[in-house]
Amino acid sequence: MGEFFSDGGKLGKAKGYESRPGQARMAERVAEIIEDRKHLVVEAGTGTGKSLAYLVPAAYAAEELGKKAIISTYTIHLQEQLFGKDVPIVQSLVPFEFSAALLKGRHNYLCPHRLKKAQQHQGDLFATGQAEQLRGLVEWAGKTTDGTLSDIQFQVDATVWAQVCSEAFACTPRHCGGPTGCFYQKARTKILDAKVVILNHALLFGLLAGAEESEEEPSEGYLFPN
Repeated sequence: MGEFFSDGGKLGKAKGYESRPGQARMAERVAEIIEDRKHLVVEAGTGTGKSLAYLVPAAYAAEELGKKAIISTYTIHLQEQLFGKDVPIVQSLVPFEFSAALLKGRHNYLCPHRLKKAQQHQGDLFATGQAEQLRGLVEWAGKTTDGTLSDIQFQVDATVWAQVCSEAFACTPRHCGGPTGCFYQKARTKILDAKVVILNHALLFGLLAGAEESEEEPSEGYLFPN
C-alpha cells in the first residue's frame, strides 16, 4: 500500500500529486487494520490527504474480499465531496473497476408522488410565497437527476419541503412506483451493486439502531430495539 502512495507509485505519478509520508503511513495502517479486522483511530492535520488514505485501502479490500466498503462522514457536504471528487480519483488510479454510490437520509429526497399531491392541495397548504417555491420545485423536479435538497439552487422553506420530501410509509415502492419513479428508491437500488457506499454518521447509526424505516407499510405495531 505504501508503494501506491510513493513518488513512483500510481498516485505519485498522478498530475499535481505531492508525496506525503503521513498519508502513506495512514494508508498502510488502514490496510492492516482492515485485514486484521480491528479498529483504528487516526488524528492527522489538514493537508495530510486523509480521504485518499482510507479510500484507497478500502477500495482494494472491497475488491479482494468481494464485500462492500462503507465510508461514513460527519456531514452531507463531506459525503458529496468524497463522491464527487475523491472517489473518481481513486477509480482512475486503481487497476480494477469499482462502482460507488451515495445515500443520504430519506428526508433529503424529493418524493414526486407527494409533490403531485402538494400541487393539488397547494391552496390549503401554502401561503403565496410558499406556493411560488412549490412551482420552483415542480420545475426543478423535471431537471434534477439527484432529487435531493442540496441540489436545489434556491431557498426552500422547511414547511414546504416537509410536504414534498420522502416520508416513511407514505413513500413505498407500491405508492411511488419503485426506482424509476422515486429518487430515494433509486438511490437505495444503486447501493446494492456498489462496491463503495458513502453514508453520513446520522444515517449510519440510524441504520445500525434499526431507526431507518421499513419499506413496507406498518402492520399492527413496531417493536423498537433496546
